[in-house]
Amino acid sequence: MQRSLNRRLAITLLVFPLLFLNWSSGLGQRNPDRELPMRELLSAPGKLLSEAKSSRPTTELNLTGYRVEEIKLPRQLKVELHGQQVAVDKAWRVTVHGGPFPVRAMPAVIWIDDQIVGNGVENETLSQITAITFDSSLVREGGVVSVSYGQDKEARVRISQRLRLTREGGNQ
Repeated sequence: MQRSLNRRLAITLLVFPLLFLNWSSGLGQRNPDRELPMRELLSAPGKLLSEAKSSRPTTELNLTGYRVEEIKLPRQLKVELHGQQVAVDKAWRVTVHGGPFPVRAMPAVIWIDDQIVGNGVENETLSQITAITFDSSLVREGGVVSVSYGQDKEARVRISQRLRLTREGGNQ
């Protein structure tokens, strides 16, 4: 009797962790047609569309410039834009330079004109904030890049240099 009980216990101790690992890994599965990991979009090579640099910080956030890049996606994704599901094969990465940026309870938000590009991700040194968008209409000649904490339009801090797009990129 004791031998049978020990055997069941041993089997349970071996099988249960395997079942748990299999079950929990299924929880984190992504739909590959719908998303890419953010770290992949942040580090993917991109084509430079516009860049501005200033040697002197211009605001309380010590903003020194921005960089806008077009990223060719490794596969087509389905995303929601303006309330509709659309297939996209490109993304746009907007990076604001300056700082060190404070870490706050509200996320850093990057804007172009009055439209939100996305919530920003700070780099390790807090000298850059980057947001990704799939909406090509945001990247346009003369656009104004700004940063806020939370979605408060009135609290935005603007970069004085407007978007000047290269001939190949953006919606002109």
